Amino acid sequence: MIIKSPFNGTTPKIHHTTFIAEDVVIIGDVEIGAYTNIWYGAKLRGDWGKIIVGVNTSIQENVVLHSRPNEICKIGNSVRLAHSCMCHGPCIIGDNSLVGINASILQGGKLGKCSTLAGGSVLRDETSDFCLYAGVPAIKKKEYSKNRLNEFSTNLYVENSQKFKKAGYGQKIPEEYLITE
Repeated sequence: MIIKSPFNGTTPKIHHTTFIAEDVVIIGDVEIGAYTNIWYGAKLRGDWGKIIVGVNTSIQENVVLHSRPNEICKIGNSVRLAHSCMCHGPCIIGDNSLVGINASILQGGKLGKCSTLAGGSVLRDETSDFCLYAGVPAIKKKEYSKNRLNEFSTNLYVENSQKFKKAGYGQKIPEEYLITE
């Protein structure tokens, strides 16, 4: 289901290459970049605040994105949001990062670029780039080498989602919400 916000009438803006599974819910002020894939059970509620999702990002099963009124939940490019994670804005996830299974990024949380938030962890603060964070609350466990960037690729998720799309799976994005450029 892809709908405008019942509170303020804002509408999603979704790139035409995006794959959206059949039962995904997208509401209101949500912008989704090219080749992003959103899998079964995910909820993106831009009914109060804004949600921005970059290109080549994978939003896996049962992920929840939401934000406080007049705040932004910003997900970078080539990000992996693993199964059942939750991000509540205002929050930022840097490019090429991974949020592990059942992890949460709370209001004010910022995961640096090329970083990982381990499964089950809870992030409330700002973090550095190229680091692994884990725990409740999440703390830095290690630093990554800068040449590790290629390990953060989301290409397999993009390829898989495009196969689903080509086979006729996924929601048809209403014309009024499409970005075609």
